[in-house]
Amino acid sequence: MKRQPKMWTATWTLAIAACALLAACASSGERRPAAPEASPHAHDAEREPRLRALQQAEALYLSGRLKEAQAAFEQLARTYPRNAEIWFRLGNTLMREGDYDAAGAALQNAMLFDPGQGRAAMNLALVRLAQAQNALQTASTRLESSSPQREHAEELQRRIRTLLAAPGAQASSD
Repeated sequence: MKRQPKMWTATWTLAIAACALLAACASSGERRPAAPEASPHAHDAEREPRLRALQQAEALYLSGRLKEAQAAFEQLARTYPRNAEIWFRLGNTLMREGDYDAAGAALQNAMLFDPGQGRAAMNLALVRLAQAQNALQTASTRLESSSPQREHAEELQRRIRTLLAAPGAQASSD
């Protein structure tokens, strides 16, 4: 077996130690701010416009003006790309519009920037159920009417409808 140079071994040892340190920090339970702009060092002059824009986007969402709310949340996400709350709100808006792929991506971003984001995880689960329901509907229309696969697809659709209709299965928006 060929012996590796000491420099190579030291580099790998350092890399492994760095990974272990990062893993320890990530699992320490310490919550860090989800976004740099939310840190205590953020300027008040920067914070006010962000809050005002977020309130305006939320008002559009609540009034049912979803396309406008989507555009507003997308602009906020471009301006503050590491803000979990903005990604969460964008995901909810896209979900209500039925754009489940984009909603899922936005909700995953919310969870990435705030790993403790339970509301985003719940809404992502609902998005995935809606995606499954759509895929099963497509399968049902393409399968032979008497096939066992079609019966199975239709039964799964009924179960998903029951899950989505259950109390508490509505997307969390607060």
